[in-house]
Amino acid sequence: MRRLLWALAVAALVVPATALAGGWATVQLSSTPKGIAAGAPWNVRVTVLQHGVTPLGDVKPVVRIRRGDVRRAFPARPTGETGVYAARVVFPSAGVWRYAVWDGFVEYDGARTHTFAPVRIAPRGTVR
Repeated sequence: MRRLLWALAVAALVVPATALAGGWATVQLSSTPKGIAAGAPWNVRVTVLQHGVTPLGDVKPVVRIRRGDVRRAFPARPTGETGVYAARVVFPSAGVWRYAVWDGFVEYDGARTHTFAPVRIAPRGTVR
């Protein structure tokens, strides 16, 4: 009886961990938009890694920006390198903007939005 209870306790701990094993990814950016001026492109490469290790080739990440009620979404496209996607992001005005990347890893219901620290976008035409 004691062995049966022990086996059930171990199974209760192992099964949920196994069920969640494949469902998360990390996102790495090639740069931040720091120093970008309004209207200028921020060309960024987004790397999506399952478990922070394995490049994911069949996802559709989206870079999202927002400031107040203004929101924009920029789909990232495959670069030819597995797990690496490119997006061209343009901030429409100067000010403090928030940005995030939705990783697109919908398998296992693991897709999530990765947020980054807000950034100040310089006025249009400003060179930094």
